[in-house]
Amino acid sequence: MCGIAGTTRPEPGLLDSFIARLSHRGPDSSGTWTDEAGRVGFAHTRLAIIDLSEGGHQPMRSSCGRHALTYNGEIYNYRALRAELEAKGESFSSESDTEVLLRLLMRDGEAALSKLVGMFALAYWNGEDESLLLARDRLGVKPLVHAALPDGGIAFASEIHALRAQPGIDLARDEAALSAYLACLYVPAPMTLHRGIRKLAPGTLLKWKAGKSEICSWWRPAYNGTRAPSLDEAVEELMPLIRAAVIDRMVADVPVGCFLSGGVDSSVIAAVMAEERRRSGADPVRTFTMTFEEKAYDERDAAAEIARVVGSDHTELAASPSLAGMLDRMVTAFGEPFGNPTALLIDDLSRKAREHVTVALIGDGGDEVFAGYPRYEGGLLAGRYRRLPGWLRNGIIAPAANLIPESASGRHSLRRVREFLTGASLEDSEMYAAWVEYFGPAERQALVGGGMPSRPLADIMRTAPSSDMLDRMQQTDLVSFLPGNLLFYGDAMSMQHALELRVPLIDHRLIEGVQTLSAGLRFQDGKKTLLRAAAKKLLPAELVDRPKRGFNPPMGVWLRNGLRERMEERLQPGPVEALGLAWEPVARLKQEFLSGKRDHSLKLWSLLVLDRWQDLQREAA
Repeated sequence: MCGIAGTTRPEPGLLDSFIARLSHRGPDSSGTWTDEAGRVGFAHTRLAIIDLSEGGHQPMRSSCGRHALTYNGEIYNYRALRAELEAKGESFSSESDTEVLLRLLMRDGEAALSKLVGMFALAYWNGEDESLLLARDRLGVKPLVHAALPDGGIAFASEIHALRAQPGIDLARDEAALSAYLACLYVPAPMTLHRGIRKLAPGTLLKWKAGKSEICSWWRPAYNGTRAPSLDEAVEELMPLIRAAVIDRMVADVPVGCFLSGGVDSSVIAAVMAEERRRSGADPVRTFTMTFEEKAYDERDAAAEIARVVGSDHTELAASPSLAGMLDRMVTAFGEPFGNPTALLIDDLSRKAREHVTVALIGDGGDEVFAGYPRYEGGLLAGRYRRLPGWLRNGIIAPAANLIPESASGRHSLRRVREFLTGASLEDSEMYAAWVEYFGPAERQALVGGGMPSRPLADIMRTAPSSDMLDRMQQTDLVSFLPGNLLFYGDAMSMQHALELRVPLIDHRLIEGVQTLSAGLRFQDGKKTLLRAAAKKLLPAELVDRPKRGFNPPMGVWLRNGLRERMEERLQPGPVEALGLAWEPVARLKQEFLSGKRDHSLKLWSLLVLDRWQDLQREAA
């Protein structure tokens, strides 16, 4: 794991500035490289995981000196790729995956990307034709941002904060990105909150040559399968893919562990890791669980039971009591507002787990790949609901649903009922967006003014390749919610502490296997049909079938207690209007939240994050 940056305008001291801003991502070593003609420069900070020697030092250049690579990530099949290259006459001077990747790019160019199994963001300079290739892995585990320069050049980095060191970038606020942030609580790719900085989307590459850039997709999931084998047959197909995805991600020359909750996703990963460690005669796998004082959020008992069954060396890590105090570090790490407070938990968990391991496997992606979210069930139920007469749904049920109360403690059952009844009559993509958005179009219009804004996630869903509702929702989550939210905070927060997170359940080979199966099979007997059936090959059924609480912080509790003073101080007319937002809608949110009428905790938290981000921009100016 590393931090990377580069520019086609390598002014004196700039590469060192990149390194200083990325040092947390790679504390083991750093390096810079500039081509002889001064046309391009790379910067790299290294967290050594595979080949801890100097043989893996980056930026890495070819023996002829005309090619160079800086990359962040891990190529899990690098040994197989190396053997193929050796059969073609290549020889290697190190044991690193970086050298394998460089040789492969020199031979195949962008076609090399389709051969890679792993997570990566890379920059490859081909000095023979003076071109730069930027690329990001299929699902977007590793981040990459870029900016066009006034002279036609380009700059890039792992993080927005590092790229801001490049002179000449337009750092003004992107108002469309602000609206998208309020809708999603993250800024979807390719936007950032800065007009001049863009995210390279997952599975996308950028080719730059002679002042011109071209961006294209090189991989994208396609949930439109029709195969319908029996459930047992499907599980037999998937089990080798699940095992391979986990075992590949155990490869490292440093200690490896697993984040374990009481859910099926991380339990499957822990079980396969334990099985593999026993097979190889190694020590038991290390597992880590975060515990909470608030019982409604605590899963220590469920995680401990899984750890006992698989035989892991289990550690409970208590959540810090002052997580909200980590706000500044979180905003700096993202470089833009990010409103999902689970990031704070990953920050805390990563900091504490790093004292024991350098790599941790996590269960993110299981809900998207295997259909685990309640909204998937809601989408399927909506078809039946729409059979009711329109006058009943829209004239009576929907208005009455707005009166349904909800828990202020963070439990979501009543809220989901209300959202289903008010949204199920909408067109499919609008319905989906209404369920997953936080500030809806009317709320955003009231906050920022102007015309009625669009629903960014509805626009993405309309591009899905299938007409099936479940296919389209899973497809949308895989290309938006997963990389823009879960994977983004996983990388940003873990790399603050030089911990590498690996995500087996989004292995592209596993996704390509699942997406060929029919929607009816994937949701045959409720959520995560396929993964639960696979889990029962590894764990007792009673552990697989118990309900999952979810890894979320008690934000409602925090805003009424430790964060109350900050909310009251910053969510006032002056500070809110300084954000370019109207005060009246914010005042209404506060009143409804504090009175217990609605759980607006995430909306209020997202505004506090936006407020702090803007303050930090002023301080840095």
